Amino acid sequence: MDYLERINAEKGSVYYRLHGPYPDEIETYLFSSPTSRRIMNNPDIYGCEYTNLMEETMTGALKLFPGKEAIGKLDPGTISVIHFLRSGLNFGIRNGLWRAFGFNTHFSSFLTSQRQRDQYGRWYIKDDQYRKLEMPKDASFFIGEIVATGVTVSNGFDIIFHQAKNLGRPVRNTFFFTIGCHKIEKTLRKYDRLFRSIFPEYRKTYLIYLEGKFHLADSKTTTAIKVQGTDLMRHPALLAPEFELEQLRDPAYLLERCVIYDGGARAFNVFRYLEDVRSYWDELLKRADDGWTLKEAVRDRWPGKEYELTREEFMAVKEKDWKNIDPGILEEIYRTGRELAEDLDGTGGNAEALAAVGRRQLEKLLI
Repeated sequence: MDYLERINAEKGSVYYRLHGPYPDEIETYLFSSPTSRRIMNNPDIYGCEYTNLMEETMTGALKLFPGKEAIGKLDPGTISVIHFLRSGLNFGIRNGLWRAFGFNTHFSSFLTSQRQRDQYGRWYIKDDQYRKLEMPKDASFFIGEIVATGVTVSNGFDIIFHQAKNLGRPVRNTFFFTIGCHKIEKTLRKYDRLFRSIFPEYRKTYLIYLEGKFHLADSKTTTAIKVQGTDLMRHPALLAPEFELEQLRDPAYLLERCVIYDGGARAFNVFRYLEDVRSYWDELLKRADDGWTLKEAVRDRWPGKEYELTREEFMAVKEKDWKNIDPGILEEIYRTGRELAEDLDGTGGNAEALAAVGRRQLEKLLI
């Protein structure tokens, strides 16, 4: 069972150690910040604003990283920031390393690893021909990527591993930052073992989730509207307490189909991105016209059963997921969740309320 343990915090940003079933392999964390919470709760952030806020998020994640002393001691000439095109460009790790540690001579690498569905609905890599991989000796890889099925990253790591092996360039560390789900853990465990098998000097693989270890929509996901193999959902998921609190403040946040949607299009093809998000909210408006209520829509994506419990029962449930948490934020989460539940049980949970939320979101997405 995964759970979070609070490590450190500064100015609204918090690091948690994520304890899971594989403690002796990859070192896993979860990072929450004001900017990443804004990005994942507000789909009307896109284009250059989205890219800039992602870079700000990564700068903060690097500055507050629990092992920042180890990063600070690295020779910039051994660092390769690897970008999976296109969404990986948005993380801004190259500039983040400069802003956080003053590094100015680290390498940047680029490769395509574009997935596509076949006629049976299975994902495969359509395009991975473009590769500009900088492979310094004793390399530490820094990677930021959105991970759904994990096909893109697995294919990319296969390319990276074989190039390092063929060139005889030892690898030392991997730092992987993601908006993603559990699929990335299997890939990182696999390549951690492969790197260690070839390079005895390999030190550590770090995985840092942003805001949550999200749920990937699949055939068993009961939500009424979903895109399997693509949507990263808030439930069932392990979320940062700060992220859970903020999303409870507005039912629109809980209703979003995906916490990030298409990360590449969100920056580089805004009109396609907006069409995707608007089509979802248009569908919710149609369902509101057919009588679907706000309460039904929210509970479809966020059951929130723990907010129907007593305060003591709620705390007992949350203690299984969150350790060493500020009691003040737990109280605020419980209070906010109860207020939302009471509103949904009253007039705030009817079909007109759902339509009002939908219209508000669509207005935000107009350009």
